[in-house]
Parts: sequence; C-alpha cells; structure tokens
Amino acid sequence: MQFLYPIGLLAIAGLIIPLIIHLWNVKQGKTLKIGSIALLGESSRASSKSFKVNDWLLLILRCLLLILVACIIAQPFLKKSLTGKANGWILVEKSKFQTVFKNNKNKIDSLLKLGYEMHDFNPGFTTLTLKDTANIDSAKQNAISYTALLNQLNTIIPTGNSVYLFANHRLNAIGNELPRISYKLFRNPINETDTLGNWITDYAGKKYEAKSNPSSTVYTAIASKDVPAIRVSIYESAGNSDRNYLNSALKAIASFSRRRIEINPAGKVDVGFWLSDEAVSSAFKSSITSGGTLFRYEKGKIIPEASFIVIDGKNITSSRRIEAKKTLETIWADGFGNSILSAEKQNNLNILHFYSRLNPQWSQLVWNETFVKAIMPIVIQDNKSSNFGFEDNDADQRQLAKNQKETIQISKTEKTTQNTQNKQLHNIFWIIAFLIFLTERILTFSKKTANYVKN
Repeated sequence: MQFLYPIGLLAIAGLIIPLIIHLWNVKQGKTLKIGSIALLGESSRASSKSFKVNDWLLLILRCLLLILVACIIAQPFLKKSLTGKANGWILVEKSKFQTVFKNNKNKIDSLLKLGYEMHDFNPGFTTLTLKDTANIDSAKQNAISYTALLNQLNTIIPTGNSVYLFANHRLNAIGNELPRISYKLFRNPINETDTLGNWITDYAGKKYEAKSNPSSTVYTAIASKDVPAIRVSIYESAGNSDRNYLNSALKAIASFSRRRIEINPAGKVDVGFWLSDEAVSSAFKSSITSGGTLFRYEKGKIIPEASFIVIDGKNITSSRRIEAKKTLETIWADGFGNSILSAEKQNNLNILHFYSRLNPQWSQLVWNETFVKAIMPIVIQDNKSSNFGFEDNDADQRQLAKNQKETIQISKTEKTTQNTQNKQLHNIFWIIAFLIFLTERILTFSKKTANYVKN
C-alpha cells in the first residue's frame, strides 16, 4: 500500500489526545458522615494523583480512529499490475460492429484465434462478442475524439501490445493533437458509402453551402436578400490620426466579407471605436445599439516595455503599454502575460478595453497582416468567425491524407503509467472508520449508563 499525500500521516500526532484523556485519572472523593470528630487525631496532609488507563478497549478504538482518519487524508492506494492476458485488442465502435465484421470477417476471425479481445471504441472500452454483430448499424459517432480515447488506452494496454483499430479517417473524429501512445496501433479504415456531404452554415451575416469530399470542403455563398450594413462610429481626439489605420482595416473587412460598412452614420450603430484618452461621452455610448460593442482606449500609467502582442499565435512587436486591470477577461496579451485587450459586459454593452494605441509608435500591430483578422470579430460580431471552415459537422467528409502522420510513439520513460493502475482504498478506510466510531460511541454510552445506575 502507498499514499498519494504522505504528509497527511502527520495527523497521527493527534494520538496524544486520547492518551492524555485516558492517563489523566482524577477520582472523585467520597463523603463519609460521622457523629463527632473529637476523637479523631490530626493527620498529615497527603495528596495523590493516579496516572493509569481506565479503559484499554476505548483507548485502542479511539487511537485506531485517529490513525484511519490520517490514512484517509494521505489517500491510500495499491499499485495493480496490468499483465494483459490477451495478445492484443480489436477496437471498433459497437454501433458499426455489424458492418465492420461483415467487411473484415476473415481478418477479425484470425485475430480472435490468436487470442485478441474485441472492445467497443468508446469510453469504458466494454468487451464485445460476435453476438453483438446482430445490433443494427447506425451512423452515431464518438462524442470523444479518437485522440482522447487512444491516449486513455495507455493506462489499460500494456506497453508494446498490439491494437487493431477499425474506424474511419475523418478529420472531425480526430482531435486537434496527435495521440501519444506506447502500444502498437494498426489502423484499418472503414470503407463508408458516403463520400460526399453538404450542409448550410452562417458567417458574417450570410449563408454558405458547404460541399465536402474526402480531400476538401468548398464553401459557396447562397444568393439571399440584402444583408443589412454594419454601422460603425469612430471618435478620435484632435491631432490623432489613428482612425486612418482603422479605416483601412474596415475597407479590407468589407471587401473580404462582402458586407457594407457605414462609418459614422446617423442614428444607432453596431460598433463604436473611441480612439481618445478622453472619457467616453454618454452620447457616444447611447448611440451604440443594445448588445453592441464599444472599443475604447484606456488611460493610465504608460509603461515603456519591449515585448510583443500575441494575436492568433503570432508575436507582434510592441514598445509600450498602459497598465491594465487584472480583474477583466483578457482577449489579447503581451509576452509577459499583461492584458492588451480585455473585455467586460456593462448594461447590455460589450466593452473592449484597449491598453495600447493604434499607432506604430506603440506597436507594429497596424502594419501586421494579423490586424485585419484581429479586428474582424469585433466589427462583424460573429461567434463563428474563429472556426469558419472548421465546423464540427457530421456531414464533413474530409479525411487524413495518406502521408499524414497519425500517432506519436512514446518511449517507456515518457509513459508514467504504462503497466500499472492505481486502485484507490479510501472508501474501504471510510467504512472501517465508521464502524470503529459506531463501536466507540456504543461502548462510551453503555459505560456512562452503568456508572449512572451504580451511583
């Protein structure tokens, strides 16, 4: 038996408490009534203290209870070796087992004769038998990515064992990272009938039809009624030319998204850019529609610091920033983790606090191609802007390329749980502690009752 947090065993020092209670034995004196004390001689005063255990059983029970509590705090567990009786595993989704077995009967039969076990390629990896081929086939897919499932197998399959996986190679079933495995994986692609798929998606206020095949997905705009223009208001203080950089970005966004962008129109606007150190006027705030966005310059202590702004995985050189509040949600940060753009919601208004300036003297943001892409979600306000073209859709037919690396083989030293599994014991300790506590309470109560009747 081992402990996950051995420092918890320090609680055993609490054993001194029941020891003191049981060793400190102060007996109550008895009163003896007599008629006269005249004939009693004067005696020397004497006092005594008795240090002995009153009840050994109660002492042992209380000490055991404290020891068990200390062990529970230390989280006991047993290391269980995974010997792996089977030569390997066959993995296939239970919902697709009927089709897979029909198309790969000879191969699966030969693996079973070699001692392989069949398991469902889903969380829990339940065992499958040939009787499961009677199940009706369905198009249901894993809720968890293949990467997560294959990584989980590292704690179950002994290092070096062989695993035959019967599954499709669609990108939407594979995680963002390659699985890191310590066993031998042999992929067997499923030949599915669907090789073409299509669906409708929204982006930047327009509808697109996506047509997908195993090699690519193409998006085509669907002719629709006029999409309303995006209304933008810009304010800058005198002597400031930052709006020129913003205007260029807005023109690029309009050209790419094919959306009209109206700058400083009359009436309500969707987005307001406050490019000034002055406090935002109430009139400017009220001109932004409910649920709209206010992008504002923040005023504060200027910190000259050579760093870079991290946007979309790219580092953009910066030379100064404004000291930022740390309580808001960070959207953009610099190389030291300081917030450059943070967000909060106030009175149905999305407020973006910018702790820099759209000026090349502050950073190289406006000269970087990332600038337009970074501003686009603020202007268009489309939640899908970051994953457009990479939606999680069941009709997506894209597959891994034949020369695409599928897994990362790790060495024994990299794999920390390769042939063992931890079995938690704290539940057993809790049950024993409860039984001991119950016994101690019964004995204590019965002892008090006996003493009360005796007196």
